[in-house]
Amino acid sequence: MSLRILGGSAKGRELQVPEGARPSNVRIRKSLFDMLASRLPAGPLPGRRFLDMHGGSGAIGLEAASRGYSVTLIEMNPRGVRTLDENARAAQLKVRILKGDAESLLPALGSFDVVFSDPPYAQDISRLAASLLKGQIVAPGGLLICQHPDRWERVALNLPEHADFERELREYGSNSLTIYERRELEEAADEQTANEQAADAEEENTEASEPASIQPT
Repeated sequence: MSLRILGGSAKGRELQVPEGARPSNVRIRKSLFDMLASRLPAGPLPGRRFLDMHGGSGAIGLEAASRGYSVTLIEMNPRGVRTLDENARAAQLKVRILKGDAESLLPALGSFDVVFSDPPYAQDISRLAASLLKGQIVAPGGLLICQHPDRWERVALNLPEHADFERELREYGSNSLTIYERRELEEAADEQTANEQAADAEEENTEASEPASIQPT
């Protein structure tokens, strides 16, 4: 399979694809990084922090590094780890590659501005998304991006919501991206205050509408 980096300092560099990997197609990658360029660009060096939870060939993580992000890739398969390292060296990209299970490693990694999740098994998409939304892996103002195939409609429909995130769906042929944007701390606090005030007002209106009791004389 021929796979090349689309943009940035390593544009045009070919990536080797380990056996069993299923890298994101060109349309998905181009659309993803066009969206990031407008919403959350890499910024000045060392760049915003980007986590690719399932490294594979590096089609996403190395693309991000080529465009200036500070990238961490996680890969469980030893052969995949070697391929990632070889691809990064060939493209002259400095990235951090961690070997192991992504969920197990998360508590020690801190937070990231962009987290990309595309687990190899569709049944894990919703569960993993829920776990990421509950934790602090996505920084305030950051994005969690979940890729999923449209043919698993029940998976897309069951992707969770969370009070601290805005959610949107973008469809690209046979694949989709569900994008979660974590609210900034001040925005989340303001919304919580507004919700509390609305609840208090509703309670006062309820009390005012109750009929007055008649005391016996």
